[in-house]
Amino acid sequence: MENNAERFDPLHDDESALPSKVESKENRMKRLMGFRDFPKRTQEEKLALLGSEERVRALDAITTTTLPPSKKEMKKGAALEVAEQHLVSEEILRTYPLVYLGSGTDLEYVLALGGRNITLVDPILAIPEIKTEVIEKIKRFASDVEIKCDECVFEFDFGHGDERVTAQLVAKAYTQETGAYELPDKIGALVLYASQGPGGRITADSSIKERMVDGGIIIEDTTVTLIKDGQEELIELGS
Repeated sequence: MENNAERFDPLHDDESALPSKVESKENRMKRLMGFRDFPKRTQEEKLALLGSEERVRALDAITTTTLPPSKKEMKKGAALEVAEQHLVSEEILRTYPLVYLGSGTDLEYVLALGGRNITLVDPILAIPEIKTEVIEKIKRFASDVEIKCDECVFEFDFGHGDERVTAQLVAKAYTQETGAYELPDKIGALVLYASQGPGGRITADSSIKERMVDGGIIIEDTTVTLIKDGQEELIELGS
């Protein structure tokens, strides 16, 4: 006869009664659904990691259109862990583009990551109101803003005094088709966050990875691919 007293009913029983070897089921489901936990940081800790009040303000203002709203906290946590683990050098971020495919108006994220040569790529940037929203965000965080058609040049303090930042607003989709956005030959950092293209979700394939400079990183949601000496290292942010 089957001993029903040993069985666990997930619909009615207290999950705390589960044996320790299956207590991670909830965490495993969260991971499979793309959720990660990040430690809560004080403002002082954020400042110590990011180096300037301006960069902390950009971090705190991060938003997302990806549901649920808790996803924006994952973005903030990811930016802080990238800084904490020194996953990409300041020199690479100064020298090479940081490209954000499917960016929406999410300028704050790339500023928190430390991008100096920023390219936001999203078809919605063709909408005048959306483009204006990005420009207004820049004016809230930066000084001496100069706007040249689809390029914004401004000063921003990443922790070493004001530096020149260029933000290109590209109103195109990323695909391999003619007329779509074409990636630069050399990329320092590439960001994908639930990024969508005409063919569906965008992922970092070989055509993207071959354009990454040595020491460059690809951030796909909360997974970082570090390109070093021709090798790829996967790093999961959060827990």
